[in-house]
Amino acid sequence: MTIRRPGPVIRHGRHHARHHARRTALAAVCLGGLAALTACGGGGGDASGEPSDSGYTMTAEPSPMETTAQVTPSVTETSAPTEEITEESSDDTSFEENDSADETSSDSSGEQDTASGVPRGQWTGTATISVDFADPGCAEASESYELPATLLIDDPVGGEENGFHLSWASDSQTPAGAFGVTSALDGTDTVDGEPVAISYWSLSDDGSGDISGSLTDSGAAEGAALNQLFVPKPILPCSQYMVFPYGMATGTTLEGIVTEDSASLTLSGTSLDGTRSFSVEWS
Repeated sequence: MTIRRPGPVIRHGRHHARHHARRTALAAVCLGGLAALTACGGGGGDASGEPSDSGYTMTAEPSPMETTAQVTPSVTETSAPTEEITEESSDDTSFEENDSADETSSDSSGEQDTASGVPRGQWTGTATISVDFADPGCAEASESYELPATLLIDDPVGGEENGFHLSWASDSQTPAGAFGVTSALDGTDTVDGEPVAISYWSLSDDGSGDISGSLTDSGAAEGAALNQLFVPKPILPCSQYMVFPYGMATGTTLEGIVTEDSASLTLSGTSLDGTRSFSVEWS
């Protein structure tokens, strides 16, 4: 015996047709959305399609090339002030250098204005030297000599505070009565090679040619007593005299007149040991 179960009854009516139309519309919408997504992704559609072109157009707007082109002018604007600062600095330096040059010129002119009015040059004449001897245990004696002598006046040497440098001496340093006077020394010690600077005389002038001075440093302490008088000295008590250099003592004086055409000087003083007093007149 066969039993049959009742199956679903399929009815084709109005309700079934409506349901079929809805499903068809939904499928069409899905297919349209899928096509749209494929076109936006650039994987489906032609290379010449509008969606593809519009996508690249949006990407080109923030291009790094445009950003770099906008930064370049800022570099130019930064370098321009640097050049202006350099030019201003150069101008200021030149101005300061010119001021320094003007000050130097002014200072130099001031030194020339305060310089001594004693003329520079060389003068020759004849010196008369008178010497009084007072050797211990010997009779006092006097001698006089005449020797040609030369006067030199020049600018002060290094370390000299006088307005001029004076050098005056007999033309020969070997005979009795020879003498030598120098206002200052600027040189080198021949023994140890050390520099030597000594101001022997303090000199002054009145601007019209009259000069005067005093020996303030004999130089004996330094072994450089260059202001000297060469006169006889006894080898044995009161006998056998020979010419010997006597250093001039501090306090020796000098007076005279020096012009462009002539010069005359008088030197008076004593020797360092006090045994010789002397005077030198020269014109």
